[in-house]
Amino acid sequence: VNFDPSLVRLLREVKYFLLAGLSVPDAALTIYKKVETFRNYIGNLDVIVANYNRILKTMLPVEAPLIKNQIVVIDKALTMGIEVMNWK
Repeated sequence: VNFDPSLVRLLREVKYFLLAGLSVPDAALTIYKKVETFRNYIGNLDVIVANYNRILKTMLPVEAPLIKNQIVVIDKALTMGIEVMNWK
């Protein structure tokens, strides 16, 4: 799963600042307080992506027509997440 590298870097840096006993700006600390939520998102999305890819890779040619409509719906949702949604 591709989270914004700036967010990942911020979370990592805040963690090490706190471990070193350094002060952290309030805005960064507010985001860091949600680190477990972000980890859960990443974990859940990794599982979803792995399952989706496994289904596509292991599906028999005869099975493809049976789930074609569902794959189209999923692909549209994924395209929106890739092309439309962003971290800005």
